[in-house]
Amino acid sequence: MTHEVTENKALVARCVSTYRTNRVGQRGIDTYAWIVDLIGSQPDSRSMLVTHGAASGVVTAVSGSAVLHSLDGPAPDAALVIDHVRSLHPGAIVRGLALPGDRQTKNLFEEARMPAQLLLH
Repeated sequence: MTHEVTENKALVARCVSTYRTNRVGQRGIDTYAWIVDLIGSQPDSRSMLVTHGAASGVVTAVSGSAVLHSLDGPAPDAALVIDHVRSLHPGAIVRGLALPGDRQTKNLFEEARMPAQLLLH
């Protein structure tokens, strides 16, 4: 199985929207959405949808840093998405964004030794 990467704005937006819709009412989702929108609104930001198997995530790069968000899917595939996101941004600080209580995503970021920003609410 290979990784797929696209900057197609419609596909990126669909991934982010699906992530939000599937978590409506979850603690921290409003703040999470605000942070993702804020990062994406920066003039020099660039977002890409990265998929592997049944997992997907969006990485938004801005000013030499990158944030992986909207990560969803089975842990083994999601771990490969994380690895590929890092390879797309060599030399950059890549951080992961997770919701409070999302232990799977937090654990994946920790296993990948990726600085994770776990939202506290």
